[in-house]
Amino acid sequence: MSLHLTAIQSTAVLSLCLWTKVVFSNMGLGGAKLEAGARAPEDFYQKKVDETNPEKKSTQDRAQRIVNNDLENIPYTMVLAWASMFCIYFGENPDKRDRNALAQIVFYTVFVASRVGHTVFY
Repeated sequence: MSLHLTAIQSTAVLSLCLWTKVVFSNMGLGGAKLEAGARAPEDFYQKKVDETNPEKKSTQDRAQRIVNNDLENIPYTMVLAWASMFCIYFGENPDKRDRNALAQIVFYTVFVASRVGHTVFY
């Protein structure tokens, strides 16, 4: 299989990994808000604010910053990654296609690993 087709597959798998990370980050934020009593008032199943401690609020703030940072970076980068795949696949210069496809795989892998690392270590 040629490298540009491998790049398409890699971009698809990495995008799925990134999207899964976003889903779990948002679920973590929901759980943190539940524990901190910060969900909407109509969510009667949550803890009351007076039943929580400052550590739970700190955890909720950290989870919110992770989600906010994801929203600032991930959607735009995914669009750019798929746009670059479009340019690689349909570009005018097929001689450079494999080199550009390799760059796509390497750089998008680094981005996805960095985003996952940011969430884990933050």
